[in-house]
Amino acid sequence: MGGEEGESFSVAGTSASGGTLSISVPGGGSSSTGGGGPGARTTGRKDVTVKFHLMKAQVVAHAYPRQHTLEEVKEHIACKFQVKSKFLVLRQAGAELPGHRRLEELCVSEYNVCDLELLLSELARDENVQLNLKLYYRNLTLPDIITVRIAGEDGKPSRDVVVEIENQVITKPFVGGYINKQNNVEYHHAFTQTGPPADRLARPGTKFSRDTQTICERTTTTTIPRCQAVQHSGLAVAERKVPDGPCRQPLPYETAQELERRKDVAGKVLLIQRNFRRVLWQRLVKKSAAEWRALQQRQQANEAGAQESKTLAHNKTAVSRAYPKTNEEFDALFAQIHCWKENEMKLIREKYSGAPKIAEMNILLDKEIQLLNGVERQRRAIRREQLEEVVERQLVKISEPKRWVGYNNRVIEMETPQTQRARFLLVYYRRLKMALPPSAGGDPQEHMALLDELADVIVQENHPATEELENLLQRERKLLLCHLRTEDLSILRKRQLTLLADIIRTDPEKARERPVTKLCRKCKKLRPANAFTVHTRQRSADVCGQCTSLLGSTVDIAVYRSILRAIRRDERKRGSLASYAFIIQENDIKHIVENIWHGHSVISNDTDRADLMLPRWNVAQDWSPWNCICLTEQETRAHLKLQRLDRFYQPSVLKEIQSKHALARSVFGQLREIDQEFTESGDWWQVGLDEKLV
Repeated sequence: MGGEEGESFSVAGTSASGGTLSISVPGGGSSSTGGGGPGARTTGRKDVTVKFHLMKAQVVAHAYPRQHTLEEVKEHIACKFQVKSKFLVLRQAGAELPGHRRLEELCVSEYNVCDLELLLSELARDENVQLNLKLYYRNLTLPDIITVRIAGEDGKPSRDVVVEIENQVITKPFVGGYINKQNNVEYHHAFTQTGPPADRLARPGTKFSRDTQTICERTTTTTIPRCQAVQHSGLAVAERKVPDGPCRQPLPYETAQELERRKDVAGKVLLIQRNFRRVLWQRLVKKSAAEWRALQQRQQANEAGAQESKTLAHNKTAVSRAYPKTNEEFDALFAQIHCWKENEMKLIREKYSGAPKIAEMNILLDKEIQLLNGVERQRRAIRREQLEEVVERQLVKISEPKRWVGYNNRVIEMETPQTQRARFLLVYYRRLKMALPPSAGGDPQEHMALLDELADVIVQENHPATEELENLLQRERKLLLCHLRTEDLSILRKRQLTLLADIIRTDPEKARERPVTKLCRKCKKLRPANAFTVHTRQRSADVCGQCTSLLGSTVDIAVYRSILRAIRRDERKRGSLASYAFIIQENDIKHIVENIWHGHSVISNDTDRADLMLPRWNVAQDWSPWNCICLTEQETRAHLKLQRLDRFYQPSVLKEIQSKHALARSVFGQLREIDQEFTESGDWWQVGLDEKLV
């Protein structure tokens, strides 16, 4: 800046220390930096000077390009204060400014100065973040702008001129360099370089030049390490006397073609290549043979394992059919009888007609009745044997304390009033069950005391069966006085144990509540809601489980249960996010196999239900009735390895599979609502797990 002598002006602005800088200069003219006047300043300047007003009347300023957004300005000033930009808020005239606005869109004065308020957000106050000016001044080395105040002449008012301080460095040209071939680091030659210190120049033998960084190559000739004969002709050589001793005679002259034929470099190269290829081929044959043998062993092991599993399954099926115990095993027997009946009827229709046909049908009906009666008698006998064990396990389970896994995988147990009450009554149940009447060698006084004590305990229970059990205990007490036999009291004892077990199983708080019952459409009886069989394809449950079992099973449901277990096992391994495979049931799998896929494989048309599976159609998506395909076990292994299905399946097969998926989507439409309810509530993780961790 320059001016005439005798004039004076003052400069007020933001210095490196953050204070106000005042300068007095003689003269009253305009400043030479930036153009002098306001108009020149506006037209010649491309940046906007932003003044940040902090709390406690502190001001800092920086110059930014007009195209910068407020978000970029906030990032820069946050870096200066060493805080995060999310803690800062920029305001103008009391209103918060959005980050996408540019500086040229704000209210800027004629000197390209913009005043903004820099405040801290509520999040910064919660985390105790502050704006430290010491950090700001430490990072700031030179002020961006200063304001020059020029005093007016002849009583005119003074004016302020904003002066920007620019720190420009020279652009150094590229004068060459080199690259290290080992680590690919690039080095540039310096355009300007400070000379070495004097102490380094003073040392003898020290040299700083480019010669120490380069390698010079030289080509020299040396003498051969041995003597070599030369050939010459046409020279008159005098005869010399050969000294005694070995003398080396020169070889006959050999042309280049003869030398090439003698050395036979190409033939030797071909021989080496041929032998090398032979070695490679032998290695490849040995490796392929080893892989083939390993593959054969693996295949034999897989086939042996599959055969062993089939043998175990067959033995298990044979044992279950010979000695059935569960309802599923008896249903399998009924299904086998039904298949036998269908085959016999088919033979009768083919062989007979008229009266012989009717007679054979009657004989077949009598055989079927005998078989069904025999299975039912065995079923009732097994049920009577298992009833006491089932009741005992239920009572023990109720009397156990509540357990769950707590902190650090520790099992926590908690005793509740219900478990203590059940354990207390279980003692009397076992005593009453094991007590012997006097006719069987028991003490009559001890047995009567047990009946009286149990009657006093039962009176305190809040259950509808309390009065009936008390009457039965008093009746047995009176019959004992009459010296009745043990066989006569067996029915009375069974009734007492049944009522006592019902009292133990019932929650005292819900004893007087009326259970939810429904009317069965078959037997016309009111039964509890949990006694009705349900599946995902029905709209309402109207047939109880007892009536369903009386109809008899025509299909072995164990096959479809194994298919469902395989689906759930595969979905657990894949970490499925959908619950279709865990809320679907055996009857639904039966419907999918029989009615949608018609009981055979899509590829091989295999009808063996024991070998069929329902894997995913699209392996990348979760399993569902409309994302599955009916295949055998071997076909399933090959199908799950495919990436592009359209490359391996014919268009006709793809069209058929799509039609079956559309049919399944229409049949199991309500399954989506059930899946949505289970996934939103988070309860589906417990479905089908049998209270065990996966």
